[in-house]
Amino acid sequence: MTPRVLTWLWLAVVPLSGCGSRPGDAGRPLMLFAAASTKESAEQIAADFQAETDVRAVVSFGPSSGLAKQIELGADADLFLSADEASANYLASKALVAERRDLLTNRLVVVVPAKGGPELKGLGDLARSGVKRLALAEAGVPAGEYARQALSKAGALDQMKGKVVGGTDVRATLQFVRSGEADAGIVYATDVLGDSAVRVALEIDASLHDPIRYPLVLIRREATHTAARRFYEYLASAKAAEVFRRAGFGVVPRE
Repeated sequence: MTPRVLTWLWLAVVPLSGCGSRPGDAGRPLMLFAAASTKESAEQIAADFQAETDVRAVVSFGPSSGLAKQIELGADADLFLSADEASANYLASKALVAERRDLLTNRLVVVVPAKGGPELKGLGDLARSGVKRLALAEAGVPAGEYARQALSKAGALDQMKGKVVGGTDVRATLQFVRSGEADAGIVYATDVLGDSAVRVALEIDASLHDPIRYPLVLIRREATHTAARRFYEYLASAKAAEVFRRAGFGVVPRE
């Protein structure tokens, strides 16, 4: 089954609103929709929050653009942690944002298989014959958009035509490199922290793409739920920041 098919199956089972229970009740946990790149840290923070407050919190992951679309269509999300500002802006344009703050930053890197991967000195080297397949997150997915911006500014994007294999999100993109199905891939630095199957061949200059910011959104609902706001504040707390930092993220200082 392809990653694209799996994504659509996941979208089909995302719970829609209207179940009649409040977040944090026995009937329904708080729902955080979060970018795939935040998986381990967001799950840890949700578990810590539940342990401290006795309020159930569940995290659902995927590409930010797809998650935003699901929220627009009525998915039962209380909060949204996006890997780009565009997805949060999209929800704002639909009047679905009650509150918002920039939470995290990240960096782009080029990764290759740990054993036998090509040596790269610049993005232009991806056009060499030694790189037959380049893994990028699909267009519209934040990691894919940042990567294409960087390749374009480096004058290398047109040379990649016919070489690109698309991942439904950044983790699927990384898997192409880990499995040897791609000779190189562009992912977030946080995705490869401690991964022995790949190595970072090149760090991408941040000036080549839009700033990588992760906005945290409190979803607008008919009534403000105390538990959802409490989780919103917890995700921006010092305890949560420490978890994110250990995962390699930059943390935006609270104003």
